[in-house]
Amino acid sequence: MGIINKILPISLKPLSRDIGFSFRTLIYKFKCINRKINPYPIFILGNQKSGTSAIASLLGSFSGKITAIDLFLSGFRSSHFTNWKFKKISTKDFINKNKVEFSAEIIKEPHLSIFFDELKTEYPESKFVMIIRNPFDNIRSILDRLDVKGKKNLLNEKDRKKFFHSWKLLLNNKWIGGSKNHYIEVLAERWNTISNVYLDNKENIILVKYEDFISDKSNTIQLLAKKLELTQNGEISHLLDKQFQPKGRRKNQDVKVFFGDENYSKIYEICEENMNKIGY
Repeated sequence: MGIINKILPISLKPLSRDIGFSFRTLIYKFKCINRKINPYPIFILGNQKSGTSAIASLLGSFSGKITAIDLFLSGFRSSHFTNWKFKKISTKDFINKNKVEFSAEIIKEPHLSIFFDELKTEYPESKFVMIIRNPFDNIRSILDRLDVKGKKNLLNEKDRKKFFHSWKLLLNNKWIGGSKNHYIEVLAERWNTISNVYLDNKENIILVKYEDFISDKSNTIQLLAKKLELTQNGEISHLLDKQFQPKGRRKNQDVKVFFGDENYSKIYEICEENMNKIGY
């Protein structure tokens, strides 16, 4: 499907994704048959585009632990997350819908950051890691990943269609208690909400700042493994420069240029307090 998707016109790509999803869902359900849910997984939390994939993957390779990167089924059916949040389904129901990933020893899924309390209740003996990235770089990276500009006043329909499947949840903060409507403010509120999960639960969450990881990837993974009481069972030196997620085209652009003064100020006003608390 990947090759076909590259040559399809933009208008047909959503259809291609849906057809591919239906086929992969059948395979996924077959895999679920003999999977047993892990009673003590390690959870890697953090906002989208904060380094969660790279850190979880490297930690898994370092420790030799089976690692799940993102939830497949709920990644396509974002209603799973909102139904869970509004208690239309239970925590156990959600876990069973994503049985393959919840059978792993390390589970990475950004949307799970919103459900720390529920996960802590269900998994009282599990360990939790929160990856936090400077909000300006984090929000720029999200928009860059989806090819959406940061200086806009309003998103048009074409922009909104780029937030497909569970990415749609990033533009709707109402389900996590947000109140803003401007897309930059919505993303800033989301960063704040996830940061508050860590700030309100410091005693139960290990913090890794993305900037520390970038500064010394090997040492960061070793220190994290030590805090999680994981021993080294694999070599990661050849993986340190691997691109675990698609690279944005504006990665090196100054954030003030990317957002412009007005949108830059929106992020600062919303995130300033938590930035100071975390050390940004």
